[in-house]
Amino acid sequence: MNPDMLRVLSYIGYVILCINIIIYSIGFAKNSKAYKFFMWYLLTIGIIQGVMEFYAHKSYNNHFLSNYYLLFRFVLLSFFFYYAINRVKRKTGELIKYTSLTTIIALIVQYSIYPELYHNFNSLGFLITSSLLVIYAVFYLYEMLSKKLPFHYTTVGILLYMLSSTVIFASATLTVSFNDEINMYIWKLNAFLFIVYQLLILWEWKVTFYPKLMKQEQ
Repeated sequence: MNPDMLRVLSYIGYVILCINIIIYSIGFAKNSKAYKFFMWYLLTIGIIQGVMEFYAHKSYNNHFLSNYYLLFRFVLLSFFFYYAINRVKRKTGELIKYTSLTTIIALIVQYSIYPELYHNFNSLGFLITSSLLVIYAVFYLYEMLSKKLPFHYTTVGILLYMLSSTVIFASATLTVSFNDEINMYIWKLNAFLFIVYQLLILWEWKVTFYPKLMKQEQ
């Protein structure tokens, strides 16, 4: 398969991500803490992915940047789920808070014991943090069965993307042994799922936050 297709899919995902950053920044100050942390998440991963793309274009080693992606993604989405759930079910919110704090401490310990991980891809770290984010998403969707809550499409997107990327990222060291064609299929699938994820985030803004924005301006 043509490797240029992977680049095209990646750029499409980046463009939609940039659109999401712009539209979610509208009315930022007037929205909830969950909204604000999700906006910070979008902006942060946008910056990191932009730097990673620059490094790749210059043929620099950008593996160390994946550690920042891992940490900031987990921290900001943990805050997002904490504030989104805590106002409707405090016990679940507290569970998310202490589980996330324990995980962050464990990651710090891991990097302290194995500092070489900073220059490599932390497959175990991605597996654990992605799995926890999947669980948080399930918690939130469960609450939505009995309550009308925002971030429905966003949470579905997080669940789908984290489930699939968990398998892809966690098996990163294994895929090295695959032939180039299989590797290309895997990363194209990840790029396609990222597009779907960003489109769901975009749709969330259109159906949930855009109408509220219009009411505020009337």
